[in-house]
Amino acid sequence: MAMDFMKLLTELGLSPTETRVYLASLKLGPTSVQEIAKHAKLSRTATYDVIAGLQDRGLMSTFERGKKKFFSAEDPERAVAYFKSRVHDLEERIDTFSRSLVEMKMMSGGERPTVRFFEGREAIYALFTDLVSVHPKELLELANIDVVYEGMDENMLLDARKALDDSRVKIKMLHRGELRNPRKNAEYCRLLPEFGEFSGEIWIYENRVAFVEFVGKMVTVIIESKTFAEMARVLFNASWAVCRVDPYRNR
Repeated sequence: MAMDFMKLLTELGLSPTETRVYLASLKLGPTSVQEIAKHAKLSRTATYDVIAGLQDRGLMSTFERGKKKFFSAEDPERAVAYFKSRVHDLEERIDTFSRSLVEMKMMSGGERPTVRFFEGREAIYALFTDLVSVHPKELLELANIDVVYEGMDENMLLDARKALDDSRVKIKMLHRGELRNPRKNAEYCRLLPEFGEFSGEIWIYENRVAFVEFVGKMVTVIIESKTFAEMARVLFNASWAVCRVDPYRNR
């Protein structure tokens, strides 16, 4: 099956008129602009403009023989080299763009929260994976421990916790229910009964607030928002200041 060079060259970045002029010139060999215009089905003026653009790209050249001017398409190998250079330039620009993402995000008018949703066994692993990925200095947890252990397999929870190096993160937990498998370097504080009942967990780390539900099918919702995280952190710290100290707190 014959190659559709018209389609190929336009997909590589040439405009349809540039492609027609280049292919016409390649087929005709060194010739006048009138002949190229005729085969490309363009006006002479338009053909001159297109040829000028192709010359700038190194895809066409010109020379004089006697008093007559001839135009010639460069070999296809030259076209391949040109397209490869375009790819290289594009890769460099993408790399520059990637390095500038943080700066560009700062230009956006206001923060736009990102929300991710996970269900089932994936929910707990997704939560620990996200926590580790942002390298937080602090993790604040609000948890009903009895509900947590009723709602999921203890071995699965301990396996997921292996992803986090407790020694590198300052962990503080406000909890309802009896502690199980307390972390060595964490601080714990039992919530006052008058604070009310709840089920599940809330995690606050870096610019994230994560909600975990264990009743029925396990669900994790991770909200990425500096504003929401700051508000949640203030509420946590206020609760921490008034809670009753648990015996495990200083272990």
